[in-house]
Amino acid sequence: MKKLPAFTSMALASALTLTACGGSGGETTSTEGGLPSEMAWSTYGTGTSTYADTAAIAEELTSAEGASIRIIPSDTAIGQLTPLREDQAMFTRTGDAYIYAFEADHDFAVPDWGPQDVRVAWAPTAPHSLLVGADSGIETPADLAGKKVPRATANPSVQNKTEAILAYGGLTWDDVEPVDISYGDQADGLKNGQIDAVYQQVYGSSLFELESTMDVQWLDLSETEGEKADAVEEVAPSTYIDSFANGPGQEEGEEDNAVYYSVPMIAKAEASPEQVTAVVQSLQDNFDGYKDVTQTTKGWSIDEAQIVPTEVPFHEGLVTFLEEQDAWTEEAEAKNAELIERGEALREAWPEYVEQAGDDLSHEDWNAFKDENVPE
Repeated sequence: MKKLPAFTSMALASALTLTACGGSGGETTSTEGGLPSEMAWSTYGTGTSTYADTAAIAEELTSAEGASIRIIPSDTAIGQLTPLREDQAMFTRTGDAYIYAFEADHDFAVPDWGPQDVRVAWAPTAPHSLLVGADSGIETPADLAGKKVPRATANPSVQNKTEAILAYGGLTWDDVEPVDISYGDQADGLKNGQIDAVYQQVYGSSLFELESTMDVQWLDLSETEGEKADAVEEVAPSTYIDSFANGPGQEEGEEDNAVYYSVPMIAKAEASPEQVTAVVQSLQDNFDGYKDVTQTTKGWSIDEAQIVPTEVPFHEGLVTFLEEQDAWTEEAEAKNAELIERGEALREAWPEYVEQAGDDLSHEDWNAFKDENVPE
């Protein structure tokens, strides 16, 4: 078993430093490089890989640019998006919760939320999968039948990806014993027998800590094409299967497959284009300073990030940056315009749906209403 990687302790130390800094999504002064001098970013909780690389990058920008960046952690989709909506954070870094917020799906199909006018500001990708005990007898997703599978509370994105991996094995939630558990409590849950698997980004510090107490292994997702891979894509269209190495439970040179998808930085549409461009430019200018801090920070380069919009429009400031890099195509522009138009139609349709639904609002009914009134 490997030792806990150095970036883990660094990220936790960064949390103390960064959380002490001021900053919000509101009006603020700028650094010489055009970044807001104070910012807050919300993301997943401490102990996750997403938190670790977000904190590492924030620390690098703080050091290189003189911008004070505060990290707001939360294990839930609503908890991650609320600081953005309330102008307490300029960016949130989240899983597919940004898509659900844009579409008003799942936890966002409630009167207090509805469709949100959000934009992608930068879109690195990262691997995620299910980790189990090495002596559990669970080798493939199909082996999870009848097992205790985590259903991350208030986190529909994680629930969706877990469901997608179950689908790889020909299973649904009905074939397993779902256990409602906080995203950040999963490692302890596996250790004490509350659950039989953990779903996380594969380099989460809590997983390396878990590896130091028990032997672990990743579920076999070796089929990247065919029926099993198609089942994953059908449940979670924003994903693809690819390999990763140097994670917990892996020997040197060993590879496993995981589900990859974007875990992007999201901003409000109304966020300053100039400041968004400055932040994205700074992410690239300072890339060498943070690229090796965690296993996933390499994914923040323009060569690795998603540069074509898929389900949520790109922010004007990101478009400007990509245009300056000759990385923005006519096809991307057309797709972005289509998504902006869809967002406008969703926000226009929402009040009519709320009035019609009364007290019976639901994700399912709203999606039926969308299919009829806001077709894709």
